Amino acid sequence: MDVTAVDGSPLAPESVRMLEYLRTRSGELTASQICERIRAAAAELENVVGGVSAAAARVRPIAGKWTIAEVVDHIAQTQIRGAEELRHLLAGRRPPLPPVYEALRSGAAEWAPWDTLVAELRDANRAMVEVMESATDSEVADPPLVRTVVVALRKLDDGSLKPQIFFAELRWKDYALLQRLHLLDHRTQVRKLRAALHPDGTPLPGSSGV
Repeated sequence: MDVTAVDGSPLAPESVRMLEYLRTRSGELTASQICERIRAAAAELENVVGGVSAAAARVRPIAGKWTIAEVVDHIAQTQIRGAEELRHLLAGRRPPLPPVYEALRSGAAEWAPWDTLVAELRDANRAMVEVMESATDSEVADPPLVRTVVVALRKLDDGSLKPQIFFAELRWKDYALLQRLHLLDHRTQVRKLRAALHPDGTPLPGSSGV
């Protein structure tokens, strides 16, 4: 089945490459190797988040972008849903809809204590790793697929980057590797947000226009 973006446009080369990467690497890596990659990506994100103060976490240094608290809440919410979907896939079941949408957040980033948000991130990451630790490389004749939302950055003619959103049907290893990429993308996002802040947690001059 041909895959198109949610706006009806054909997939950009970057989106095609992402799907090809997931399918190729899922065939090359064992369940244990994928688990270790997810564990490492989660630790990288947690380390970056660990250096953020409660005050800085809710500053919006880049106009129109999430705060660090919103990123952390988003990851916790999506990781726990992703872990549940992996449980279904590993048990031989197609996860029930709706899929995990790309901007999933709760309202907790606005009011929950920062240490609570960080603890929830760690707990959600641990849940994902625990599911992966139970995975094996045994094959089934007709493996279930999960319908998931994929976001890939495509380069426009003017050199700027724009996200392309599309649905994909993935096997469990593809889906697990997508979770790793998700963690790494948001690790980079938090680094950029931290770089736009003064040491005291206030925005750097001009960062609001980035």
